[in-house]
Amino acid sequence: MRDDEDAYDFDPADVARAQNALLRAALAARNDEKCAEAAATSLAPWAPTEPRRRAVAFDACALSSSDVLYDLGCGDGRVLVDAAKARGCRCVGLELDDALVRDARERVARENLEDLITVHKKDLTALTAEALARGVLDSPAPTCAFAWLTGAGLRRLSPTLRRAWEIGDFRIVTCVDALDACVDFERDGAFAEPDDSTPWEVRRDRAADFGVFVVPRRARARASVERANRNAN
Repeated sequence: MRDDEDAYDFDPADVARAQNALLRAALAARNDEKCAEAAATSLAPWAPTEPRRRAVAFDACALSSSDVLYDLGCGDGRVLVDAAKARGCRCVGLELDDALVRDARERVARENLEDLITVHKKDLTALTAEALARGVLDSPAPTCAFAWLTGAGLRRLSPTLRRAWEIGDFRIVTCVDALDACVDFERDGAFAEPDDSTPWEVRRDRAADFGVFVVPRRARARASVERANRNAN
């Protein structure tokens, strides 16, 4: 983990532009009819995460070989592969789309990482907090969960994430949108506001410049957030 994110030799604005380009390309290539059918259970359109943002995220959550990383909506598995290769951690991907599940498993096989990475076909909207906290199917429980979703997707998944975070022992990483500020404009209207009924302790250190936000483990959350926010200022 980097102690000083100022050591990055790339610009946050350039990372954001590159991420937007990846999103536009993914949206242009999608099958609109298929997307419409999946809209009820999809929490976000999938697009690759910009590689530099992945690197910042791995540093921000201090991902290590002792971790079990869950990628909630893992797409074609490239984040799982990067994490396993760069950090040596056990990885579990959850993905709803059949084609992406197939692509992710093929990617894992090509990299000979089957011992470290498992990909499950899973509808996140049907995932229970208990299953996420304790481990999905035959996979071990997470110590870190990536929820790289839209603000609306995060808002929908937030109650499940919150309950799982309270009964489990893992940190959460989000990109672009933070759990304490996400809103669902489609569902709640143009004047929607974040739900502060169960406030999240979100750490905003220099990784936030790259759109990366971390919720520490529950036992460490408040002290970690206060320290990181002081250092950022």
